[in-house]
Amino acid sequence: MANDGFDAGVEPGGLRDKNEVKILICYLLKNVGRPLTFENLNEILRQDGLVNYFEFAQAVKEMLETGHIDLIEQGGAQAYKVTKLGAGTAGLFERRLPLSVREKAVRSGVRLLAKIQREAENRAEIIEEESGGFSVRCRILDNGDELMGITLLVPALDQARAVQKEFQQNPEAVYKGVLALLTGNRAAFREMLGQ
Repeated sequence: MANDGFDAGVEPGGLRDKNEVKILICYLLKNVGRPLTFENLNEILRQDGLVNYFEFAQAVKEMLETGHIDLIEQGGAQAYKVTKLGAGTAGLFERRLPLSVREKAVRSGVRLLAKIQREAENRAEIIEEESGGFSVRCRILDNGDELMGITLLVPALDQARAVQKEFQQNPEAVYKGVLALLTGNRAAFREMLGQ
């Protein structure tokens, strides 16, 4: 098999053959079950060193031309979806790819989609206050309805960013903790803290 690809950024066990990269893209899009932006695909496939950026970008371009993937509009952004031809190709040739590569790609895809969903449903906005300091407005949404909203005033931007980051990484824990405290369930709160 010809080595079409560059090695930069590809971990041992990753793909170096452009045709294998194409199969992996079709396989990923078929198995995550939803269109992904170029940035999403790039993040998923390069996160574990599965492919080289240049091979990935070239593969996407060629697959658009051959009809294995389509570019669609989704939520104000352009995203790629696998076509019937691409899904068939993935089905026929997926066994050419190492199982570990297939599993890593799908696991990374599911993890990224969960993160995107979490960020869409749980928002943390930083607002600079005229009186000084920064407000961090944290909101947990469910189908557009606000389940909980908390605003914290902190003195410095780096603190505001830290609050924002922690909230976005685990909004469920914030919700459960506040709910436990406000309902008087101290045992549940202590359990969350590991005490």
